[in-house]
Amino acid sequence: MFEERGAEEDVFGTPLRPDAASGWSSPSPRLFRSPASDAPAPAEPASPLSLALAALQEAAQAVVAQLPSDLPEEQALADTAALLTVVEQLRGALLARVADVDSRKLHLLAGASSASAWIEQQQTSLDRGEVALTRRMSTMPTLGDAVRSGRLSIAGAERVGKALATLRRHVDRPDGLIDGQDAEQALVGVIGHGVRSLVVQALGGLDSEDPRLQELLAELADIVERPVSQLARLEAAFVLLARWLEPHLLPSALGQLVDALLPNELEKRAEDGHRNRGFGLRPKEDGSGFRITDGDLDLECGELLSTFLQAELAADPDAPADTEGFEELRAEGWQAGDPLPEAGAPGPRSLRQRRHDALKNGLRRYLDSGIGGLRDKVAPHVGVTVGSDLLEQQPGALPAVSPTTGARLPGSLVRRWLCDSAVTRFVLSLGGRVIETSHTERTLKAHERRIKKVETGNRCQVAGCRCGPSPGGPSRLVPHHPDAFARTGRTSLGDTVWICEANHHDLHSGKRTLRLRDGRWLDENGWTDGPRRR
Repeated sequence: MFEERGAEEDVFGTPLRPDAASGWSSPSPRLFRSPASDAPAPAEPASPLSLALAALQEAAQAVVAQLPSDLPEEQALADTAALLTVVEQLRGALLARVADVDSRKLHLLAGASSASAWIEQQQTSLDRGEVALTRRMSTMPTLGDAVRSGRLSIAGAERVGKALATLRRHVDRPDGLIDGQDAEQALVGVIGHGVRSLVVQALGGLDSEDPRLQELLAELADIVERPVSQLARLEAAFVLLARWLEPHLLPSALGQLVDALLPNELEKRAEDGHRNRGFGLRPKEDGSGFRITDGDLDLECGELLSTFLQAELAADPDAPADTEGFEELRAEGWQAGDPLPEAGAPGPRSLRQRRHDALKNGLRRYLDSGIGGLRDKVAPHVGVTVGSDLLEQQPGALPAVSPTTGARLPGSLVRRWLCDSAVTRFVLSLGGRVIETSHTERTLKAHERRIKKVETGNRCQVAGCRCGPSPGGPSRLVPHHPDAFARTGRTSLGDTVWICEANHHDLHSGKRTLRLRDGRWLDENGWTDGPRRR
């Protein structure tokens, strides 16, 4: 398809000659101009393209000029599929040409110091990673053939090339070992068993008589028995794997194979991760929250946290609202990858936000359960130092402070916590000495919560709210006390409202006035006659 140019000519058809300093040079002065010369360089005729490239340009212009909407549906789909294949083939051919520029130092003809620099001058989408792939392909013929033939995508080839580069220094050793393992046994295990397992797993399992399985086994057996280097056999096996797997499965699969060959390296990374474990946590200076300043989790802690978050995400009471929100966004034209509405605007939470809320919900349940044990005969709990003047929203009241972290907490957050928490009260003298202490349960007891669930059908009592029983489990509902315990000192079943966490948050932090299903109105300070006028 493509005309190959002889190694003795440059891209303009000018004979080249070896140069001891730079590799190759051209005797033709027409490409260069002396910086000291003020005379304009004579206009040079455009270098003629090879017949293959000229035909390709003409064909490309015809494809671009064709409007796909003018084609019948089946032809448009077939054309697009064919175009995808052709593009991959052309990218493979392009990498071969770039490899030629690099190996013969043709970039010097354009005054570029390297092939990478010359490519940047062309203002194309080809990046340095693909240039690095061209160099790898020169020593990996199986990989190069797969790319040039279109059997392997550029992205897949890059991943395979990186995996092989990681293994290069560990294989074909004179001691016959790969990371302490018998090399041939390790290769049989990884190629004969590992690749097969990953392929059939990706296909959802195959019957023993399935022709695809028989074809795969025959190819793998052939690779294992080839009289070539260990790296060449791994190259063939990885290319085979990439041909069978969907692109998004390839990185993980290659990682498993590399770790199977280098188990000691995997152990070392895990030990390093454990040794360097830890992270910093401190309140933000502006009082808006906390910041994880730096750090890492080791493998075990990361696995535990990931599993914990998955469980909490599945039980998140606000997940149905997020699902509904995404459906509404899609109906408006939103697609995955598009930005979500800005903070404060209606819309679903991002994955990062959902993970954050899942962690918060799980920590609350942990502390509520008492499984943390006792410390000085008291279960671990969140502490807050707060004055009654703040709870009563008197002007000039000092902010609440966490005795654990020293963080300053907004009054709305403290009032929200007070709605569903056990309270240990310390009364301080004017001089700051404790003069009285008392312990009291200020929230509904278990049987009272069951009564409230029966009374309300376990649904949020705010008018129009959909939170309640669902196939995935009921949304998290909390008892809210309109007449705050901090003021009355008592908890009344009749004076308790069963509402969801979202409305509870809006009531305290959003300072909203809520209408209940029974017609009553409620704001952060208690019962009210109606919505506040602005």
